Amino acid sequence: MRKLTALLLTVILTAGTIAGCGSGGSTQAGGTGEQAGGQAEESSAGGKAEENAAGEQAEAGTDGCAVMEDTGDFLTAVPGAELAAEEEALAEGAVFNIYCIGEDFRSRVRDYYPEYEAAGEDAGMIGQTQVRWHVYSDAEEYRDILDQMLEGRTETGDEGDTSDQSASGQSTSDQNTSGQNGSTQQADDRVDLFVVDEAYLRDYVESGYSLDVTAEVGIAPEELADQFPYTQQMATDSEGRLKAVTWQATPGVFAYRRSIARQVLGTDDPAKVQEAVSDWEKFAETAEMAKESGYYMLSGYWDAYQAYADNVSSAWVEEDVLNIDPHLTEWAEQTREFAENGYTHGTEQWSDDWRADHTGDGEVFGFFYSSWGIRYTLQSKAEGESGSEDGEEEENDDVTSASGDYAVCRGPEPCHYGGQWIIAAAGSDNIELAGSIMRTLTCDPQLMKKITEDIHEFTNTVSGMKEIAESGYKVDVLGRQNPVPVYVEVAEELSQQHTTSYDEDLDLGFQVSMMDYITGKTTLSEALDLFKKAAVARYEELEAED
Repeated sequence: MRKLTALLLTVILTAGTIAGCGSGGSTQAGGTGEQAGGQAEESSAGGKAEENAAGEQAEAGTDGCAVMEDTGDFLTAVPGAELAAEEEALAEGAVFNIYCIGEDFRSRVRDYYPEYEAAGEDAGMIGQTQVRWHVYSDAEEYRDILDQMLEGRTETGDEGDTSDQSASGQSTSDQNTSGQNGSTQQADDRVDLFVVDEAYLRDYVESGYSLDVTAEVGIAPEELADQFPYTQQMATDSEGRLKAVTWQATPGVFAYRRSIARQVLGTDDPAKVQEAVSDWEKFAETAEMAKESGYYMLSGYWDAYQAYADNVSSAWVEEDVLNIDPHLTEWAEQTREFAENGYTHGTEQWSDDWRADHTGDGEVFGFFYSSWGIRYTLQSKAEGESGSEDGEEEENDDVTSASGDYAVCRGPEPCHYGGQWIIAAAGSDNIELAGSIMRTLTCDPQLMKKITEDIHEFTNTVSGMKEIAESGYKVDVLGRQNPVPVYVEVAEELSQQHTTSYDEDLDLGFQVSMMDYITGKTTLSEALDLFKKAAVARYEELEAED
């Protein structure tokens, strides 16, 4: 994680120069590794493959909230590595190259694209076209190789000054492309389709590496009309062009313990609990009631951050000026209030203590989770499973399972966690096939509905999910509740108008910078000053707001 690590180190080093921070820098440093590593569980739906590859990262891809150590670089915006799109259309090629992170997309194509025939783990056939899979588990390695291949995709290998810069801002002179960069790339080696996590989606959306879904790939607006709007907002560039699509939607909900809700509120009915947490003021009132009953409202200090971050009224960066939205400051202030009043257990997200709070032995009212996180993370944590050194889940026979003791409601504000998007690569000689795969997996409500029914993934079809919302669909960990009506409500409310390439990096940097304030070691103004200095030191193109 080149940029993420750099920003966190900047925060830690800068902390020593801010009055009142004292030893807070070392405290933050100690917690950062656990947080960054664990947030793979809740950072991107792409990391949650059924195979649970890559250990804790397998539970995430979107997921807490949206930042993790090995989901990839958190990158500076590249206002259009404007690489060009004036290549002549080529005839459909004999080989179709797909690049992706994790197994999710490969399994969706293999299982749900009707014309796909497997021909080994990394190969298949669609009609007369050979499919080559390039699947990576390490996000940094994936980004490096993907950028190298995209840079080498042109017939001449030279697109002017912009050909020396990848979507991640990395100079080609520093890369080893096994003979691809700076030379003619054979048509059969070119990237045709690639998949990216939310963490670095904007880098490719704003680059010349991605094709316009409508104008260049040929998927008509009416075919895309059934998708949840927020998934398209995140994939639309500054010129208003949709550059990526996704088969999944990842709305966030508040998952609470039914048994604790009955003791605190006298009911575990999701509609009644929603009334008690419908805004942040009521959320705090319920937290006081939980404390009086001997419970914590939340486990970790950062648990509610994504719900606040998804409801800002401005972007992190506006005209090259670092901007701190007031709603994020409100998060810091309420989190400090929760810490002072004992409403939060004070665990580090993804730590053993945080995991233990999910079980029947825990004393925490609830957690914020994504739709897919309910299945892939909450289920295992409620049963007391924890990650081992080899990445496999281990059962703990000494804990009481809370499976079936949870339910979900909307919570104070709509939010989401992660996801993966499909992009057709500029320079592909298989645009027709790329469009067919994108159209089939993201525009067919019945197929996406089948995915939800088969593997319990909330998919990107409004009509299909509304059908399931009215069906007998049930989830065991939620006491047989059908959560899809809540997911649909949240997904329809979501707006992602202020998404930038800086978001993942600055979100985590902001949380780390606020920790000394939250724990009472410094003032809010000192914590904000720490964050501004760290961010501006990391991103030289930015100026700090007054």
